[in-house]
Amino acid sequence: MADDWSRVEVEAAVSDYFDMLAMELRGEAFNKAEHNRNLQKLLNNRPKGSIERKHQNISAIFIALGYPYIDGYKPLGNYQRLLRDVMEERLNGTTSLDQAAAIAVEQPAESLPQISNILSILVDPPKREDDKSRLSDVPRLKPLLKRKKLSRSRSS
Repeated sequence: MADDWSRVEVEAAVSDYFDMLAMELRGEAFNKAEHNRNLQKLLNNRPKGSIERKHQNISAIFIALGYPYIDGYKPLGNYQRLLRDVMEERLNGTTSLDQAAAIAVEQPAESLPQISNILSILVDPPKREDDKSRLSDVPRLKPLLKRKKLSRSRSS
């Protein structure tokens, strides 16, 4: 079993997650795998999967605190208490995430395709071809192997 994450490691993961979330909220592209590789260099031999799970834990805490989370980091509960403490400290000390979330909420929704007449896109249902045989009409195949009947011998 791996050691618990240190405060320095947790702060690095939280900082990285906050940066990625802010970029996502602003509509900026970023590479999660690259962020993960960069974090691996800073952390104490934490593998890729461990960092991914920590980011999923951060997503779960964001949901609990009423914030959005990064698309692709499915929330994963059962997180370290230190992780929640660091996140709460970070959220209390900054407004940049609140500002990025507020701006994202104010953005207009992506435009939906306009359909002037919904009935114009309807098509007729497929027609059954009666001349084709149906599965129930196909003769059953005989089994290749015959089973031997087992007889029970009764002793009197």
